[in-house]
Amino acid sequence: MNYRSIIRFTSAAVLTLSAAQVFAGDFFEDKGVALNSYDALSYFTTSPDPIQGNKELSFDYKGSKFYFITSNHLRTFASDPAKYAPQYDGFDAFGVSQGRKVGAHPRVFAVVDGKLYMFADLESRKNWKKDIPGNIARASEQWSEVSKLVAQNR
Repeated sequence: MNYRSIIRFTSAAVLTLSAAQVFAGDFFEDKGVALNSYDALSYFTTSPDPIQGNKELSFDYKGSKFYFITSNHLRTFASDPAKYAPQYDGFDAFGVSQGRKVGAHPRVFAVVDGKLYMFADLESRKNWKKDIPGNIARASEQWSEVSKLVAQNR
């Protein structure tokens, strides 16, 4: 096992273990702050990880406060928040495709066709990637009903 493999394995383990403690959903975490303070635009512009935003650069959307790293990111988000906010109000996209409303971890995500999808853990994202178009179609079809459910932990 080489150094990079060890780092990847360790990162995957940390994300999986911490997923139960840092859930998102309805965009926000503690105190109504979206995405655990990560800049929503950074999911689209940085790789592989999002960047923590600044509370001085914030925008309220659907009852949650989004933080940004630059005023340009804030203006871009404010011009079309639905374009950059996570799909399914930040709940686990694979869970929604399965008819469940499960909180998501802010560092487990995918951007597909310009849309942000969040996941509870790496396993959920892995399962979602097995049939991305089918899972998006099922989740989008079911979201109006799933959105009414009480959120559950994985």
